[in-house]
Amino acid sequence: MRVIQATRQEEVGCTKVTLLFKGKEQLLDPGDPSPAERKELTEEAESSIISNFDVVPLRKPVALEIRLSGSPDPASLAPLPGVIHHHFAYVLSEHEREVQIFLRARRWSVAYTVINFMIAIVFGGLLLVEESRATSPVWLLVGFVIIVLTWVTVWDTYEFFIYDGLQKRHRLKLLKKIIGAEIRVIPESG
Repeated sequence: MRVIQATRQEEVGCTKVTLLFKGKEQLLDPGDPSPAERKELTEEAESSIISNFDVVPLRKPVALEIRLSGSPDPASLAPLPGVIHHHFAYVLSEHEREVQIFLRARRWSVAYTVINFMIAIVFGGLLLVEESRATSPVWLLVGFVIIVLTWVTVWDTYEFFIYDGLQKRHRLKLLKKIIGAEIRVIPESG
């Protein structure tokens, strides 16, 4: 594993995140045949940037400073901030597509919950009309299945709206924060 050293420093009105890469091949995917301005970041570079931005409160401005060891040519570093912005713009577009799929699944989850509630209400109404059914093993089994299915769909819907939705919104804000950040790439001296 090639470690990417990270430091965070408070500056006036901003947190500066500095990441030290051992070379360009640790930052940019060497297997990507795209032109230089369209290259993808390595998974470890993407993960390091995201995790270091994630520890800073979302509302606080962040600047990213990438330092490359090995004294790379400063002229070859000029397009790298654009490459990083482009990479995260693509990640953001993929995330937005996943959110659309997620929202479609939410609609189905709510529909299943409503259907299960209606079935439970009808079942309860049938038991009230004829209370002798409440002691029948078949009706008890059907009632148990209805309760379990209703509980599962309610929990699934609740999980969708509360937990998964919060995570997706947080990631969306985080990616937008990365895209909007000032990014500098400089050679590491020494």
